[in-house]
Formats: sequence, structure tokens, C-alpha cells
Amino acid sequence: MTTQIVRVGNTLTVEIPEELVAQASLPVGEPLEWVSNGNGSIALVKQSTSTRPRKRRTLEELLEGIPEGTRIPEYDGGPPRGVEVW
Repeated sequence: MTTQIVRVGNTLTVEIPEELVAQASLPVGEPLEWVSNGNGSIALVKQSTSTRPRKRRTLEELLEGIPEGTRIPEYDGGPPRGVEVW
């Protein structure tokens, strides 16, 4: 399968055939990394989820997403199975 480098505005892009995108399970917007082997070849590699930077949110930021007045039902974890004290 061959493709070409295309200029779009001030950016050079590489067209990826739909068939190849489907085979690699790459949704639009998927973060990819260019990897060069030093011999004139390059590869596109999916970034693992562990390498993506993740912003640590504060408690206030987390609570902002919960609508006011929301009641979370009580959860019954079942009977004690160890040395828990209830």
C-alpha cells in the first residue's frame, strides 16, 4: 500500500488509506507518535495510555461535574469476609 506526502496550507500531511486505518483500529483524533529508525524509514505508533499526560483534578473540580441535589444511593458490600469491624 503506498501513499504520498501532501501539503495542506503550511502543513505537510500523510494520507492514510481508510483500509489501513480500519485494520489498525485508529479512530480520528487518536494520538500517534512518529518513530524514525534512522535508515530513512518512519512508523506511526499508537501512544500507550500510560505515556499520555493526565491532569490531576482537584476535589472541587470533580464535584463541579455532579448536579446539585444528586443523591448517591447507599452501597451494600455484603457481609464481612475478614477481620472487618462493623
